[in-house]
Amino acid sequence: MLALAIRYLNGWAMATDPADRNRAEWPPHPDRVFMALAGAHFETHGGPDERDALEWLERQGAPGILASAHAERSPTTAFVPVNDTAIPRLRSGRQPTERQVSEGIQLLPERRGRQPRQFPVAIPHDPTVYLVWNVDPSQAIRSSLSKLCEKVIRVGHSASLAQVWLEESEVTPNLAPTDGVAEARLRVPGPGRLAHLEAQFGNGLRPERSRWAGYARPAPETEPTIAEPVFDARLLTLRRTGGRPLGLESTLVVTDLLRRTVISNCPEPAPQWVSGHRPDGSPSDQPHLAFLPLPYVGGERADGHLLGVALAIPKAVERREVGRCLNPVVGFQDDGTARGLNLYDGKSLEWQLELERGDSPSPALRDATWTTPSRRWATVTPIVFDRHAKGRGDAGQQEAMVALACQRIGLPSPQVVVTGQVSLHEGVPHSRSFPPLRRKSDGGRMRHAHAIIVFDEPVRGPVLLGAGRFRGYGLCKPLAPEEAVP
Repeated sequence: MLALAIRYLNGWAMATDPADRNRAEWPPHPDRVFMALAGAHFETHGGPDERDALEWLERQGAPGILASAHAERSPTTAFVPVNDTAIPRLRSGRQPTERQVSEGIQLLPERRGRQPRQFPVAIPHDPTVYLVWNVDPSQAIRSSLSKLCEKVIRVGHSASLAQVWLEESEVTPNLAPTDGVAEARLRVPGPGRLAHLEAQFGNGLRPERSRWAGYARPAPETEPTIAEPVFDARLLTLRRTGGRPLGLESTLVVTDLLRRTVISNCPEPAPQWVSGHRPDGSPSDQPHLAFLPLPYVGGERADGHLLGVALAIPKAVERREVGRCLNPVVGFQDDGTARGLNLYDGKSLEWQLELERGDSPSPALRDATWTTPSRRWATVTPIVFDRHAKGRGDAGQQEAMVALACQRIGLPSPQVVVTGQVSLHEGVPHSRSFPPLRRKSDGGRMRHAHAIIVFDEPVRGPVLLGAGRFRGYGLCKPLAPEEAVP
C-alpha cells in the first residue's frame, strides 16, 4: 500500500469545485494533489529521481480516498484586480494618443479594474486527507516521493497551506474508484500528465483539466451472522431539489413515474434487473430494481413528507453493469456536474431530483436510516398481500404472508409479526390513506396493512416486503431501542 497524507494547516481548504463554481471542492481532487507535487518538483529544480517518481505515480490510476465530512463557509463576493493588461506600444518620436494614455492610466494600482470573485472554502471535520493506492513501490520510488512531499507547502490556492507526507500506518479509504454509479466525480492524473504540465508552463498557458473518475463508498462490511436481503445496502439516493412537497400517500405516483423515467432513459434494451420484465414482456422471476420513497418519519415533528427517493439495486448485479445502465440517467455529465432528473406527470407532480452528495444529509436521505442491522422493524408504507385471507383467522394469515415475504427477499422467517392499520413510526399515515395496488389479471384491489416485524437475530436493510416492494410499498424502518413493541 502507498498512502499519501495531506494535512491542511489552517484547518480549511480554499478550492473551487471545477463542476460548480459556487461550491468548495472537497475532498481535494487527486489531480490537484499531483499538480502540487509537480509544482514542488519544478520550482525546486528537482532531480531525475523525483521526475521518475512522478511519472510512476501518474501511471497508478485513481487512488482511494479517506476524507472526513466537511462544512462550507458561505462565500462572499470580493472584487479583485484583473491581470495586467498589455502595455500600450508607442512609436519613437510620436505623442501618445488619448486612447493610449487612457490604457496606460488603467495600469496604475488605484485605477486597475476589478472583477467579482468568490473564494469557496471547505472546513473539514478532520483536516487530514489520505490518497491510497494498492501498490507496493520500490524503495527508490518511495524515497523520492517522500523527499518530494517535504517540499510541498500548499495544495491548490496559496491560502491552502498544507503538510504532505507518506503515511506508514494502514489507511482504509471511505471513497473508492468505481465503474458503477458514482456518488462523486473527481479529477485524477493519468499517463503523460507530468509532461503536459511542463509543456503548458513552458508556453505560458494554464494546464487543461485531467480526466474524470467516478467515486463511491465501498460496500459496507457486515458480520457473517447478519442476514441480508437481495438488495445492496448502498442505496442510490436522489434528493428533491425542486417541486411541490408531497406526502407518503403519493408513493405510488412518484415511484411509478420514476420507474418509467429511468427505463426510458436507460440504454436500450433495458435489462431485466432494471425493467423487471423478460425480453418477451413477461414478468421476471429475478430480483430487480426497487424504487422507494424517503420520507420524514420517526421524529418528534415528523409529518411524512417526501424528501427524495432512492433506488435499491440487487446485489447480484455487477457494479460495471449498474454504471452502464444508470449513469446516463442519474450519474454525472462529462464536465463533472451531476445530472438532474425531472419527474413530470402533467398533473400534480413536477419534481427536480439530484444525486445526494452532501456530507450531512437529512436522516431520511442517509442509507443507515434504512439499512442499519436490527431485530425489530416496522413499516413506513404498508405491505401489500398477494392474496386474500380466506375464512376465519384473517390476522394469522396476514402474519404468515408477511413471514413468507421476508423469506422471498432472502431474510429468515421472523419470530413475531403483528399487522394492523397504524404504523409504529411517527408521521406515517393510516394504511387506508395509501391507494391500493390493482391486480393486473382482473383489476381487483389488493389488500395492504402496516406491520411490526421482530427477528431472532439482527437483519440488514433495506427491508422491502410484499407484492408492492418494487414500487415503494412494504418499506420498513428499524425501530429505535426505546420504541416498545406491543
